[in-house]
Amino acid sequence: MDILFISQHHLHFRKLILPVLLLWALLMGGCGERIDHSMPGESSGNQPTFPHPLLERNWSQIQKSGVLRMITFYNSRTYFIHKGGQAGFDFELLERFARDHGLTVEVVIAQPGDDLISLLNSGQGDVICSGLPAPVGSSQYALSTRPTGYSRKVVVLPESTPRGTEMADLAGLSVTIPWGCPFLPMLQEIRLQSEVSFRLNQGPSGVEAEELMTLVAEGRLQSVVVDDLAAKAGMASIDGLKQGPFLGEEFPTSWQIRLNSQDLKSQLDIFLKKHLRFNEAGHRRRSQTYGIIFDRYFENKKTIQIFREPEHRPDISGHISGFDALIQRQADPLDLDWRMVSALIYQESRFYVRARSKADARGLMQVLPDFAGPQADSLFHAAPNLRAGLRLMATTYNSFAYLDSLDRWRFTLATYHAGIGHVTDARRMAMDFARDPNSWENGLSRTLPLLMQNRHYRDTRHGFYGGIETVDYVEEIINRYRTYCRFVPRDPSKAEPDTVIVDQLEGWDADLSGLPDLVIEPPPPE
Repeated sequence: MDILFISQHHLHFRKLILPVLLLWALLMGGCGERIDHSMPGESSGNQPTFPHPLLERNWSQIQKSGVLRMITFYNSRTYFIHKGGQAGFDFELLERFARDHGLTVEVVIAQPGDDLISLLNSGQGDVICSGLPAPVGSSQYALSTRPTGYSRKVVVLPESTPRGTEMADLAGLSVTIPWGCPFLPMLQEIRLQSEVSFRLNQGPSGVEAEELMTLVAEGRLQSVVVDDLAAKAGMASIDGLKQGPFLGEEFPTSWQIRLNSQDLKSQLDIFLKKHLRFNEAGHRRRSQTYGIIFDRYFENKKTIQIFREPEHRPDISGHISGFDALIQRQADPLDLDWRMVSALIYQESRFYVRARSKADARGLMQVLPDFAGPQADSLFHAAPNLRAGLRLMATTYNSFAYLDSLDRWRFTLATYHAGIGHVTDARRMAMDFARDPNSWENGLSRTLPLLMQNRHYRDTRHGFYGGIETVDYVEEIINRYRTYCRFVPRDPSKAEPDTVIVDQLEGWDADLSGLPDLVIEPPPPE
């Protein structure tokens, strides 16, 4: 079973957790220290459930599979969904590494407090990207990369408080730490050495630092301890906060890899050294690429605020895009999961109705006029574009009804991208190589890339094709779909009423750098 479905968030987690948070905050206001000393993440001597690798999956095998699996938390630092796409500092950084090596990133989302080392060693993922330093004592269970960044713990206070940035300003204060914080021993030692008396409280399980900072801004919590990068981003997007004292020294964050994946670690270290290194004086130097990604999530107030807009975050709003209701209404009668359709639409057009490719594919689902039927003249409008695109998709989907559900979708997506001719060539080639023509992993994903090689495509009916692009296309959509499923139900009756946007001209100046063949058509003259 995919870990994405082991411990799912509820659709409206934040809405449901808010009353619990408020009650908890009131209870914490006058309480003393409430710490579970065996909290997950603490260096308590407990070994992981799987302390050693259970499989061999080295760099060459990852390259052969074409997929690098990232274990991470869903939060505003490491990984989240925004405007239908995948975002997050660690995700973007790892995706850049993957792109350099012709790989796609598959995201495995853990819950706060999960045993990440065991997820890694059991083969659920290849790299832990938690945005945290390697836990104390973890070197016997996993390898750590060069630093991916540096951070420092800091207290975040309400802007209205007279308390300042000195340790003495914490006297008598109730200080909250997020659940599972591995820095509890450090904070206790700092309190002891400073001889400043303040209370330590643990936040509720599953509640991220961002929610805790919101409670501080609202005056429901006295303070919270977070990383300085999280504090900086929080203060840029949440009114009513200010920085308090720093706690402890700066520490490096890193990624973790299985002990038997030294070659993967070497490749990651080469990449990280290229983008974050030290000069002779010990000063850190960032590459332009690293700097752009870092600033986007931690320095640029505008982008930080945009990333936190609730209407563009399915984990907050329960919506993928402004077209949810329209896609649901048209996909359901065809027995197509509208969330998969949404994942495809993001891949094709980033949800811009006036997107047009160099090949003249148009609109949300990038439908060619020659295949659009009655909708050929109105493909820059959402509803007719969906009717045309879904008609084509449903025909393909139904033709693969004999496959299991996941391969059925993979074959459908591959056909939507490559065309039935190239898919048929790849299936015939699978039979020639004694592979399963009805399997994605053991068949089509292996033979589609071979259509790029003369010695293979010269004997096919439809000739050369860049099949590796189709493999990446399919895997990216499937991975995005799985994340959508965490926050948005398939059944529309379980979702809140949505606004149907018939034509979305918003985003005319959108960033389409990920889709270089697309342009946004200007609206017709009035």
